Amino acid sequence: VYDHFNYFKLPWNSAWTWWLSFFAMDLSYYVFHRAGHELNAFWAAHQAHHSSEDYNLTTALRQGFIQGFFSAIFYLPMAIAIPPSMFFVHAQFNLLYQFWIHTQLIRSLGPLEYILNTPSHHRVHHGRNRYCIDKNYGGTLIIWDRLFGTFQAEKESEPVVYGLTHPLNTWDPIRAQLHHFQHILTRAWSIKGFKNKFWVFFKGPGWAPGKPRQGNIEDIPDVKYPHPQYNSSLPLWATSYVVIHFALSVLYSTSLAFKLKTLSPLHLALGIILTTGSLYSYGILFDKKSYAPYLEFFRAAGFFLADFTPISFTSVLELPR
Repeated sequence: VYDHFNYFKLPWNSAWTWWLSFFAMDLSYYVFHRAGHELNAFWAAHQAHHSSEDYNLTTALRQGFIQGFFSAIFYLPMAIAIPPSMFFVHAQFNLLYQFWIHTQLIRSLGPLEYILNTPSHHRVHHGRNRYCIDKNYGGTLIIWDRLFGTFQAEKESEPVVYGLTHPLNTWDPIRAQLHHFQHILTRAWSIKGFKNKFWVFFKGPGWAPGKPRQGNIEDIPDVKYPHPQYNSSLPLWATSYVVIHFALSVLYSTSLAFKLKTLSPLHLALGIILTTGSLYSYGILFDKKSYAPYLEFFRAAGFFLADFTPISFTSVLELPR
């Protein structure tokens, strides 16, 4: 896009270009993030990030794997003026900044609360209290929310309850990623009229015929803190088993990424299936599904059989030099 539509040649070594890139990046993120909440199809790709009922730094890492395909649309206009190298630098800065604000430990940053997206503002964004819905979309700056009417300060009198308005009540990572796509398709199939079917995808998650674009706030469950969380515990030995195997799976998948260029498409696909199947197996073990032990047996057997292929655990860990 930059090669064909770069109408404004900005010098990459100018401070003004860097500042323009910073504000353009942050405004583009605001628009993308707002669309990710207010357009149902985009919300399906984003909602996995909001599915945690806890709020800490690990929440920042909980991302929708399909979201990247949607987000690119909102950054393309920057190519009219912003050099790609500068765009990627600011994209990383924007992403890194948002990591640390996923915390409950920092209550306020004083006067910076008026300008920056802070832990307090982002706690509201992750809340499912009615006053938190569709608020505080900013990435680094909170000024866009103040300008466009989506700002909401945290209320000390009403502590935030985190998670989705309709909790999943499962540890299944595949369901966490895909359940809202299933919900949209089911609604679009059952609703009458082509126009209504179209709006199921491109109006808000709470929309229905006869309702406002974003639905009615009264349809959101009126939760109050403290609110019970989904919790299913296993015996210590079973929990230890899952934790150890999860750590091994993370090591395996990370190492697999380093060997992308050396693996055939078939072997890479098998490696992804093994990793995804492992995460699914761990989730349903914690959900105490009756078939979980059988699936875990086949998962372990799959890793054993993979030991005779290029995606064996030991060969994958031999990182290329």
